[in-house]
Amino acid sequence: MAIIISDEDKKILKRMHGRVDHILSLYKEYFDALAEFDRTGVLKIHGKVLYVKKYHENKDNYLET
Repeated sequence: MAIIISDEDKKILKRMHGRVDHILSLYKEYFDALAEFDRTGVLKIHGKVLYVKKYHENKDNYLET
């Protein structure tokens, strides 16, 4: 069974996609900063270090948060 989308629905979907693209491009720097934080433990935005994750050694000399 095929789904039929009206022209009005297509326009709405196109506007929604445009809004999502705009939001993602607007906040891309912050998303990239969060991804870098996950990899490195350093949160840096606009070239400024905001937070550094602290690690502790457990009894087996492994690092943990």
